[in-house]
Amino acid sequence: MSTKRFAGFWQWGRAGVLGALSTLSVMAGLERPGWSADEIIVSYGFFERIILVDDLEAFARGEGLSRQLAAYVRLLGLSPHELAQVRDILNQPIRLDTETAEINEAVVLSQFLYTRQGEALLNIVGDVVQTPSRLSGFSAIRAALLLAATDPSEGLTVLSFLRQFPTPAIRLDVLRGLAIADAVAETVQQAGQASTLVHSLAALAAEAEPVEGLSTRSLVQAPPPYGVDRRALNILVKRQILNRPERRVIADLYLPEATLGQPLPEQIPVIVVSHGLGDNRHSYVYLGTYLAARGFAVAVLEHPGSNADQIAALLEGRAQDLVPDQEFIDRPQDISALLDHLEQFATQETPWQNRLDLENVGLVGQSFGGYTALALAGAPLRANQTLAADCGPRLIYTNASLLLQCQAAEIGTDFDFRDPRVKAVLAVNPIGSALFGPQGYGEIEIPVMVVAGVADTVAPALPEQIRAFTWLQTPDRYLVLINQATHFSVIGADPTADASIPLPLSVIGARPDLAQRYLEVLSLGFFQWHLQQDQRYQPILTADYFQNELAVEPLSPVSLIRTLSAAELKRSLNP
Repeated sequence: MSTKRFAGFWQWGRAGVLGALSTLSVMAGLERPGWSADEIIVSYGFFERIILVDDLEAFARGEGLSRQLAAYVRLLGLSPHELAQVRDILNQPIRLDTETAEINEAVVLSQFLYTRQGEALLNIVGDVVQTPSRLSGFSAIRAALLLAATDPSEGLTVLSFLRQFPTPAIRLDVLRGLAIADAVAETVQQAGQASTLVHSLAALAAEAEPVEGLSTRSLVQAPPPYGVDRRALNILVKRQILNRPERRVIADLYLPEATLGQPLPEQIPVIVVSHGLGDNRHSYVYLGTYLAARGFAVAVLEHPGSNADQIAALLEGRAQDLVPDQEFIDRPQDISALLDHLEQFATQETPWQNRLDLENVGLVGQSFGGYTALALAGAPLRANQTLAADCGPRLIYTNASLLLQCQAAEIGTDFDFRDPRVKAVLAVNPIGSALFGPQGYGEIEIPVMVVAGVADTVAPALPEQIRAFTWLQTPDRYLVLINQATHFSVIGADPTADASIPLPLSVIGARPDLAQRYLEVLSLGFFQWHLQQDQRYQPILTADYFQNELAVEPLSPVSLIRTLSAAELKRSLNP
């Protein structure tokens, strides 16, 4: 095995171990096993070598390399710097980046370990980290993680994991590990090629169709004409599918308020915002107030089965699933019920009585909310055998969002949630490649804007947004690709402080304020044009405007394209 190939495997292994262990942990009070792994069997086809755990521990303590380890180091050509990195990894405690003192890390991670998503990850790792008899290490890995994390002296480290592995040895199947590493490397390379293609197409479009930036800039930067009135809504959702009981959904409604020089328009289009998994309505106060001050009625609702409270219930042991299976069905119904509720509101509340245009609704959805918005736009949920067939391990370890999407296969029945009141959809970091497939995306007939982040590792841009964009057949389609934006860049600061899961800056990404500003401007231009037919805002929806008027470092370039075929994308990935 070449040094370069080993390095690729090692980087995958380090990322996999640190990523998985930082998401998994322990319940207190478990007893220590009466044995531990004394050696690591490195298996490469018929070729096998043994590494003693005692040698690794001595090396980690700074006692130098044993004769056997020194031979491996020479074989692999590891530099002193790389050796120092290995020592750091062996000793490094693996902890969550959490700022919430009330949440016990051990309980949090152990709860995740027993979800379907956690077990799916263990199954993947278990194909590489095996028992001595070449069986999956699934159960042994889980036991070792649980026990190692209770170690009072050092907590969960690679070495404590090895000590607690409940078999005399650990077998590492290098061939399987390399297959995963190769797939990940290929995916990363193709993602870069796809991003380059989108940026280059946008640059060509910007050059071919320049816009007059001054008038558009002044339109975007003009002071908002309206004040904002916020109303709290409490909605009873009658879940007619699968005979589920009713549930309560709360929402914040942001309404334009007349000012001295600006009376309310006769017709006010409605926009609904759907949050992602583990988030809540408070994260989109900024978007609701921005659009309401510019003439829209904006309802930001909270989905009770997939909000921050649901994740808190999981982490505290009050729920067993990341989300209930039913949530794939409930979320679209929540929004249709909200629109029904607003119809009643619009007949009773002054001065908005008979002003809300509920036949002209726009949706904004982020992540799981992107799925929700696309489902209401007309993409049918295919929760059947076809979905299950698209959820193999190879796909899951290159696209983390499939851990959630593939859960919908448990429902077993297809559903169509199309709501004819919805006339335009803006989906940010949406998931749906497996949930809808090419046919589902192809059934959407209304205007759709898909926004992707180059640095999104949760719902990667290539499979979830760029490739899915090629499946859209509606003539009014847009793809926006933002450099360095992550899955969490557009999620605003929560005024309630502790309601959302705290995220470290490295996860949120650079300049989330810029990403949120982009979403404001995108939403304004997209909905003013496609809901209001206001031609003044159409130049916002051009490649030239984004590349030359809006993009700012470090989130530059920001690329917008209108067309991309599946064949063109395929050629760029396989030149």
